Amino acid sequence: MEHNDLELKHIATVDDKRYFISTIKMQVRHSWLNQHNNVFVYETMIFKKDGDQVIYHEPIFNRRYSTYDEAIHGHENAVNTIGRIVREGILC
Repeated sequence: MEHNDLELKHIATVDDKRYFISTIKMQVRHSWLNQHNNVFVYETMIFKKDGDQVIYHEPIFNRRYSTYDEAIHGHENAVNTIGRIVREGILC
């Protein structure tokens, strides 16, 4: 199965605060033994920004997808609903 590379980035502002929205392809190995193949997933995360710094150690949103198309849709959804995500504290 082919896994497309993906790296989407977006800066959003909600109530005068800035947020970094990132969607990437990542490789995950769920077993410490070599008996399982690595799995590719896509992940959208949203982080607060402080000036030019992204606060990577405190994500406010995280969602994983198993397909490239789901990740594209998920990123667009995060960009379009960032206000609701921030205001409602959605951490899914």
